[in-house]
Amino acid sequence: MIAITFDVDWAPDRIVEDVVSVLDVRGIPATLFCTNYTKDASGNSSNLASRLNARHEVALHPDFQHTADYGQEWGRIVELYPMARGWRSHNGVTGWPITRDGVARGLRYEVFSSVFSDYVVPSQVNGALKGYYALTTAFWDSHRLHDASFSWTAADLPLRRLFHDERKLVVLGFHPNILYYDMRTAMEYDNRKPSYHQVAEQDCYRHRPLCGAMRLLTELLNEVPVDKFTTISAFGKNAGYW
Repeated sequence: MIAITFDVDWAPDRIVEDVVSVLDVRGIPATLFCTNYTKDASGNSSNLASRLNARHEVALHPDFQHTADYGQEWGRIVELYPMARGWRSHNGVTGWPITRDGVARGLRYEVFSSVFSDYVVPSQVNGALKGYYALTTAFWDSHRLHDASFSWTAADLPLRRLFHDERKLVVLGFHPNILYYDMRTAMEYDNRKPSYHQVAEQDCYRHRPLCGAMRLLTELLNEVPVDKFTTISAFGKNAGYW
């Protein structure tokens, strides 16, 4: 099974909605890790509450980099997305006090942002946290921007042999802006970063032949049957994790 996941990362509404629409026309679910959009001074970050099709899962993407008050950070983002039951930390900042506080607020799983080269079975973090699981990520579009040899085709996605295995979940990570502009190099990303919240529709993937991240995602969606895609919470429920 495959979980398509997005780290929203303060992307604007138009970009997030466009990227999600690529899945919607196929009836494919996704798990979207949402940031605290109120912290964005531009006011243009996407607020996904109550705006997605019910097939999608909303999860949390908190930023613990510059605070020791984990409870306050949790409180703010949980208030925005009270339905969320999972999370993935911004820039991978996590740890026992953070995890424990998240579990106390009803979270059931955490997805590590590091890329693991082989399949890792979802595992309970600690016996004291009943029903709480950690999962790993097999692919990140942002990581591959730094790999000049990567082909940006679905054939090069890791763990392809497991895509049809209903007992295992392969988590793939994408970012809306990288997909929208069909990026394939770190230079493209760096050039866009100063105008992250501005939508340059004329430069989006719809206006040129696909060659980067959107090409890869489109090939994947076309090649794998719809019933092999799931959300993380749905997979965990079917597997009996919670």
